[in-house]
Amino acid sequence: MSTGASLRSDRVRLVILVAPKPGLSPDECRSYWLNTHSKVFSSIAIVKRNLLKYEQFHFDSRYTAPMTAMIPGYMPPPFFGMAIFEAETIEKIYEVFQDEEYRRVVVPDEENFMSRKDVQMLGGPLVTVYGA
Repeated sequence: MSTGASLRSDRVRLVILVAPKPGLSPDECRSYWLNTHSKVFSSIAIVKRNLLKYEQFHFDSRYTAPMTAMIPGYMPPPFFGMAIFEAETIEKIYEVFQDEEYRRVVVPDEENFMSRKDVQMLGGPLVTVYGA
């Protein structure tokens, strides 16, 4: 049975599961990510040029605790959030992470709140099955 939905060809997303820097609490990581890093990342030229959207999804156990209690053996993930990047092509997203200004300005700032070696990435096209 088909939902009538199809993969979009005009947009893609890359999602990065963000792991906390050792020694920082998830709350400290989230606060820095939201209040400081978001401004640093959004300030570079290639982000403004290549991305259609940059979102942060902050994990909060108050939202998931009721559900996790229903799933035997559930282990909370070792991440405190997801960075979501949206662009017309995956190549435009890749260009952001290869950019000299990104490497010079953003990478050192990432090291203030996250463990870069422990992040995980997922990418692909979008499909809206329900809603706007």
